Amino acid sequence: MAADQQIYLSLILGAMIFGLALDIRPNDFLRVVQKPKGPVAGLIAQFLLLPAATLVVTLFTQLNPAVELGMILVSCCPGGAISNFITLLARGNVALSLSMTALSSLLAIVLLPVNFAFWASLNPEASALLQLVQVDAAGIFKMLLWVLALPLALGQAVRHNAPTAADVAHRLIKPISVLVLFIFIIVAVGQNLTSFLANFWAYFTIVLLHNALAFTLGFLAAHIGRLNRADKLAVGIEVGIQNSSLAITLIYSQFAGNSDMLLIAAFWGTWHIIAGLSVAGLSQYFTKPATNKERQ
Repeated sequence: MAADQQIYLSLILGAMIFGLALDIRPNDFLRVVQKPKGPVAGLIAQFLLLPAATLVVTLFTQLNPAVELGMILVSCCPGGAISNFITLLARGNVALSLSMTALSSLLAIVLLPVNFAFWASLNPEASALLQLVQVDAAGIFKMLLWVLALPLALGQAVRHNAPTAADVAHRLIKPISVLVLFIFIIVAVGQNLTSFLANFWAYFTIVLLHNALAFTLGFLAAHIGRLNRADKLAVGIEVGIQNSSLAITLIYSQFAGNSDMLLIAAFWGTWHIIAGLSVAGLSQYFTKPATNKERQ
């Protein structure tokens, strides 16, 4: 991918985070302090359990080192912004989902590069590939500041100073940025079409099982934390919906668009939405709407 395309992709990702920040109220952060069980359970599953479980999977399977590295990278990413919409469809605690997405995105500025380097180093083959491509840790940190920290700060500034404009901008930015991101995913797959077609079922199976693992760990952490139904849905969905667009951006900027890593992240970017909508559908079918008490 050319340098200008990398810039466009970074801008799209930044726009998505900016759109997320426009929808966050101060009370969403206050709830994290007042009711920390949900966010703590989710963040433990997000930044500890999922990367650790992913490492174990890569150690006990004979996968391409680049595929394993792509899996580890995706597992170290924060939650994706679309998790908030899916939580709404599932009748979960949307306020908790928003809080977790914002908090995990903020923490990812430090935790993502640290987590990725740590867990990848424990996989000999993935570690060898990581050293071969000479990833720039400082470069990752700077990019995360631009695509995560700055959009979050700007979005909160707009929300605080111009709430009406924030509501209008949020309704416009979020769907447009998601649509454009899908176009980039299609382009990424198109640029690696031969590899995609030759290994379609392998990539699909890997992502399906890896994503199922993420959802399972999220709901397991919520169950252990004894959260109510609405909070369990928010936590489970948040961990199951990873910010794969961030992974794609990092793969282009730090791994020269490695096709195996890229296709794993691109598959995640589509499949986790399908899986999330399936969870939401099952939740609507088997449960009644959350009560006002559960949503508080």
